[in-house]
Amino acid sequence: MKDIDINETLAAVATVARSAGAAILDVYHSDFAVETKEDHSPLTAADRKSHAIIRDELRRLYPDLPLLSEESPAEEVQRRREWTRYWLVDPLDGTKEFLKRNGEFTVNIALVEGHTAILGVVLAPVLDRLYAGA
Repeated sequence: MKDIDINETLAAVATVARSAGAAILDVYHSDFAVETKEDHSPLTAADRKSHAIIRDELRRLYPDLPLLSEESPAEEVQRRREWTRYWLVDPLDGTKEFLKRNGEFTVNIALVEGHTAILGVVLAPVLDRLYAGA
């Protein structure tokens, strides 16, 4: 696996997070349905849209890096044990807060190498506040 430029990657991931955040806000400011996952936690179109944007954009930008998300299928969770470098994503952290419409939710994207996050982006879409580090 080739090395990545941390600064370039951090900027790209921040852009991906902002795209996901915009999609979340579109749902947030509309009427939306709430589903329930197997673990009885809520799931909305915002969760799904954010996941799809992050998955598709990271796959386009870094096709060699796998992605593990809260919305990933179970078989990907099992395969994660074999990965040495991967994206760890929570496309909408705080769905219950999202449902309350209190603005206290985030988009989280990290690049994990071994057992250590080497890069991370956290976006609070309602506040338009982005935190990034490597």
